[in-house]
Amino acid sequence: MAEVVPIKVFGSSSIGVYIVANNSTAFVPPDVPEKIDDEVRSALGDVVVRATVAKSPLLGIFMVMNDNGVLVPGITLEEEIGVLRGLGLNVGVLHTKYTAIANLIVANNKAAIVSPILEPENRRIVADVLGVEVFVDSLTSSPLVGSLAVANSRGVLVAPDATDSDLKKLEKYLGVRADVGTVNRGRSFLRGGMVANDRGALVGWETTGAEIMRIMSTLFKGEKP
Repeated sequence: MAEVVPIKVFGSSSIGVYIVANNSTAFVPPDVPEKIDDEVRSALGDVVVRATVAKSPLLGIFMVMNDNGVLVPGITLEEEIGVLRGLGLNVGVLHTKYTAIANLIVANNKAAIVSPILEPENRRIVADVLGVEVFVDSLTSSPLVGSLAVANSRGVLVAPDATDSDLKKLEKYLGVRADVGTVNRGRSFLRGGMVANDRGALVGWETTGAEIMRIMSTLFKGEKP
């Protein structure tokens, strides 16, 4: 049974800024308390690894993962890339002026949607490293597709400004059900407030019961009809 667990990281409800995960590994900043490791393992069932990108704890902004690989921006240090490769991960480096790459890509194990503002030469890297088909599109008329949606192998939750057209294209691209929702008492930048894989999710501690119910019904109750 999937769990959706509310937590704080560094006293903040913006937990998706600091944590990134797939179905086997979760990365957390070096300085988080050990109880965060326990909560990550409980909700996601992952091995927990402490890491940085460009010596920053903002892993959820700088990393994009699925079960096939991990993407990082060009500002990532060689030793940090070495840590990722040492775990057996397929690592791709995106050399882009938009270093907060997690705001520009939403992906699951089936496909990735990349922002129109991400340079075309990076799209092939996304496809090769994540092992998925890549679609170039916006959501809610915004290029920040990665900040507005969270996907796993069963569903994709998107900001409430999404239109019926947005929901239909998400379902078409990612091959899963789509619905709208929020985190942390109405915040629509979902990626900053939650981390999900196929087993469960972590959400910011301000997330309400109604918001958790929507997350559960979208990401953890069956495949797309």
